[in-house]
Amino acid sequence: MNAADIALDNGHPHKWLILSAVSLGMFMALLDATIVNIAIPAIITDLHTTLTKVSWVLNAYNLAMVAFFLSMGRIADRYGQKRVFLGGIIVFTLFSLLCGFSPNIYWLIVFRVGQAVGGAAMAPISLSILMGAFPKRQHGQAVALWGALGTVAAAIGPTLGGLLVTYVSWKWIFFVNVPIGVGALIFALAVVPEVRRAEGGQGIDLVGILLAAGGLFCFTLGLIQGNDWGWTSARIVALLVVAVATFPVFYWWETRRQDPMFDFRLMRIRSFAAANTAQAGIGTAMGGAMLLLVIFMVTVMGYSELRAALVLTFMPATAMVVAPGVGRLIDRRGPRYPAAFGAGCFAVGLFLLAQMGASAHWYDIAWRVVILGAGIGSAMPTLAAASMGSLPPEAGGVGSGALATLRQMGFVLGVAISVSIFAHTIAANVTSATRQATDLVAAQTQITPQTKAQIISSLKTNAAAAQHGGSNPAAHLQDPVGQLPPPPPGTPPAVAQQIRAGQAKLAAEIGSIYKSTIVKAFDWPFYAGALAALLTIFPALLTGRRLGEHEGHHEMSRSKRLAQGR
Repeated sequence: MNAADIALDNGHPHKWLILSAVSLGMFMALLDATIVNIAIPAIITDLHTTLTKVSWVLNAYNLAMVAFFLSMGRIADRYGQKRVFLGGIIVFTLFSLLCGFSPNIYWLIVFRVGQAVGGAAMAPISLSILMGAFPKRQHGQAVALWGALGTVAAAIGPTLGGLLVTYVSWKWIFFVNVPIGVGALIFALAVVPEVRRAEGGQGIDLVGILLAAGGLFCFTLGLIQGNDWGWTSARIVALLVVAVATFPVFYWWETRRQDPMFDFRLMRIRSFAAANTAQAGIGTAMGGAMLLLVIFMVTVMGYSELRAALVLTFMPATAMVVAPGVGRLIDRRGPRYPAAFGAGCFAVGLFLLAQMGASAHWYDIAWRVVILGAGIGSAMPTLAAASMGSLPPEAGGVGSGALATLRQMGFVLGVAISVSIFAHTIAANVTSATRQATDLVAAQTQITPQTKAQIISSLKTNAAAAQHGGSNPAAHLQDPVGQLPPPPPGTPPAVAQQIRAGQAKLAAEIGSIYKSTIVKAFDWPFYAGALAALLTIFPALLTGRRLGEHEGHHEMSRSKRLAQGR
């Protein structure tokens, strides 16, 4: 009996150990994706670099992951999921070690690309291995537990990163992967079965891999750099044109091969197409919202990055609690309503985040992100189960790669859209706030003309910096007045005290004007995320009713015919 037959019956005899093993590998890859953010300031200081350069520590990782997800899935289908998964662990662990020993920012960026190649071999393939080890009736529960462990990585990543950076060194955010990687490798070697999905054919489709990777790379790079380089700049236009032009060429090439990297006829499977579309929508809704929520807490509420990360742990903690129950619900009732409910939670949570004011406290954030956590715990495992459960076993690798690709591209698209809206909104609001603050300063009678001129100059300088402040323009408005001059020498103490009190009151009033401006600039990005989540409800409802014996077997048979009909 082969692995596919086992899975359709009672599953692999060591299925729970397999779940633990593949989840450990995915845990390592997702932990690294979240743990690095908190170390950015320390890396800038220690490697004597700039924010622009260090941003590529993140961008290079995301670019390489998106470019290789689909390719790694197909390679795993062809040459065996276990060996590609193990290779991913080895590559990721080795490059984690090299990242920690990076002598400068350029080598760190190169080593991060190596990490991403290993991560691209682990994250999607772990899902495919899991689906093959469990019987169809337990797919929802298995994927929910797999997703719950992923949320643990998301939850502890920023906090663990903050502790390591504070008490040891930023290098340990990479060194910590080494013992985890060694343990994951030994565990996976012992329990993960080897399954070679595809047979025959013409081998690896190198042209298809290059076309897919090149097109995805250009599209993702264009989204990442659009705000910095300008959406109408020659570089961005060229990248997006190349990306768009690559798709029809890729489609033409793949539909004419007997052994394509991606069989487009799989897109005829409604649940697969709908779940992947919904996954991209959830990624779009979540990506930019999480970035701006951290910026909101740091710039508006005055939190440290570590404190902001601790507040956000309410979201993955909720997802971890919700996901197992949702998994059992999927197995009994199907994916349609849990997926739609999760998307609806995202829409409601993001809409409520847009209602926060300048006086928000940590608990105002906490109960809102609990709603988002319920959305993650409901939607993510449901869509993964719906997508993978509708595919024939021999297409599991490329299917999981497609799911991961669309999720990550949705995330990048969400960041690009939210940051673009935020930058545009705050630029317009800052112009209005600067005009109000200037009028307020001009109306003062208790300060000298020289002090007025100094304050107005500082306001204009900070406003200009905010309007060209990249992903966090609000940071330039935290102290818009700047350092005010002391009273002239010889001023009577009582008068000097009045001058200082007047200056402090004026600075507070100006700060209130700009703080209100900052808060209002967050509204539309959150509304945009809410709209993306709301639209995701429609493809979520197309993932199908309960996949019982009749409907499930019909879907599997149809998928097999599509994959084998060449």
